[in-house]
Amino acid sequence: MESFITLKSQRGINPDTQNLVAEPTKRVMQIFRNLKKFAEESNTNIKEVVRLVVFVADMARDRPIVNKTQKELWGDDGPFPCRTIVEVDYLGDDFIEIDFTLRVPAIDSAPLKFLSPEGSFSPTGTWSLGLKSDDCVFVSGMRGINPADNKLVIGEAPRARQALENLKLIINSVGFNFSQAISIVIYVTEERLLEIVEMLIKKYWENKPLPLMEVHIVTSLNDNDIIEIETTFSR
Repeated sequence: MESFITLKSQRGINPDTQNLVAEPTKRVMQIFRNLKKFAEESNTNIKEVVRLVVFVADMARDRPIVNKTQKELWGDDGPFPCRTIVEVDYLGDDFIEIDFTLRVPAIDSAPLKFLSPEGSFSPTGTWSLGLKSDDCVFVSGMRGINPADNKLVIGEAPRARQALENLKLIINSVGFNFSQAISIVIYVTEERLLEIVEMLIKKYWENKPLPLMEVHIVTSLNDNDIIEIETTFSR
């Protein structure tokens, strides 16, 4: 049976010196090198990463470094793991931390299936919309992008609704539904947006009991977005 390991707040620390790597690009690469070593010691590999949550100090400056590093490791065209990237106002003496979820496959596990169903929008960076393991589906921080033109929907409630419609399309494409969610993580740039998101989530879940839900109010999201909804599902 497959299992999963979660690593929190990973930083670009050189294990030989126990110091942060100074140069920014090399620091980000060090985070992934540390992950790669840990994965190999845990009988898996970096290609089994199913989820990244990247916390940065400056979205415009730091996101391109992450994209470039991921391309070096996964190849220019991926396929890439699910990802959410957010700007926060405090990371101590650092500018980036990354949370990882890593699969340890069973002997008879199927390869990870990367999801891009017909009618979905195109990812805006080095991430996949979703992926399916043996028993779980992971979905990136879903955004209110209209698949017809690959642009953000105008308006707060319509954009949040579109994010949930995009999420529904992805999970339905592999036979999953909202009732199988085990985790919802909401990222918003203003606290007042939570009322809109939570109201819509209750509607899409048809007022049934919700899974574990986590909320983060962040400084910024990519493209000056206002809402992202990250989810995990399990049979």
